[in-house]
Amino acid sequence: MLGASFFFACATILVKGLGISIFGNGIHPIQIAHARFFFSFILLGFIWCLIRPEIKSSNLSLHFLRSLFGWFGVSILFTSVLYIPVSDATALTFLNPIFAMIFAVLIFREQVGLIRWSAALISFSGGLLLIRPTTNFAVDPVALLCLFGAVVMGLEIICIKVLSNREQVFKILFLNNCFAMCVGFIFLPFHFVVPSLLELGVLLIIAICMLSGQFCFINSVKRAETSFLMPFFYTTLIFVILLDLIVFSSLPDKTSYLGASIIIFGSFIVALRELKIKNEKEE
Repeated sequence: MLGASFFFACATILVKGLGISIFGNGIHPIQIAHARFFFSFILLGFIWCLIRPEIKSSNLSLHFLRSLFGWFGVSILFTSVLYIPVSDATALTFLNPIFAMIFAVLIFREQVGLIRWSAALISFSGGLLLIRPTTNFAVDPVALLCLFGAVVMGLEIICIKVLSNREQVFKILFLNNCFAMCVGFIFLPFHFVVPSLLELGVLLIIAICMLSGQFCFINSVKRAETSFLMPFFYTTLIFVILLDLIVFSSLPDKTSYLGASIIIFGSFIVALRELKIKNEKEE
């Protein structure tokens, strides 16, 4: 999980560098999102040629739905890091487990007690803080967009939970990147620019980082309890802050620290409560 957190943080910082023209003339986040899935699919294609795992699935519609949510979520995140602090965008994505819990209640009729609802409200209040409302109720529109991205990612988590019980890890990754790449092709012509060789290399590194992060994340959740893993997952924020400081000499403000801390606190309570419920069912 630490590896996944580090890879995701590296990808996020590189996306910011591409978007603000550090590596060239600049690339639109929609094109970056497409390249992330395109190159990941190419890499997985090479792996498939070597080991030939089974990729046929009877859950193609669910794979496509997960990929659609994933593409929109990633595109929103990549757009957000160009206009708001990277730490804020990262912290807001930590709300996706909270939204996933809400969707689980609505879709699967899961029973959620007072403690988990209270923790969800705590995390959500941290998210509201990060959209930085003013006294006249104006909010940062990009942060609000990122909050919507967390909702979309919450829907993606629901799809992943269902798929993880039915499919192998490689099949999930392969079909996800295939479908998301196809979705990206629809929007690519409106934002495409020819990247320089350096930008092309950075796009490839972003894809490798995101794919490696996905691989580490999925394998970690298969081998350990969520409540044990969550503190390590939240180190993504630490990695992002450190890399942002090293590369861009940028540090979050007090509001960013406070909002992120509230989100993490609430999400951690939810994870602990889920572990307790699972142990009670096993007993």
